[in-house]
Amino acid sequence: MSVAQQLAEKVRDFQHRTGEESMLVMTADDNFTVSGIHLVGFDPSVGLLVDGRPPTVLWHQQAQHFHPLQEAPTVLH
Repeated sequence: MSVAQQLAEKVRDFQHRTGEESMLVMTADDNFTVSGIHLVGFDPSVGLLVDGRPPTVLWHQQAQHFHPLQEAPTVLH
């Protein structure tokens, strides 16, 4: 599964659990050098959205790893 597919799945789950349109994500390259911090969303008619737009080829080349900076809230019992 590609990074974009993994990220789309994570964002869809985040949207479903929180109702938020986008999740803050840090991306990194293969050397784990941070390549950016982005608001990532998912629209069923468009697909993955990075900072409100479809990701570019360069974004796909640079984003080999991602780490969500937002998580869905959890309820402690």
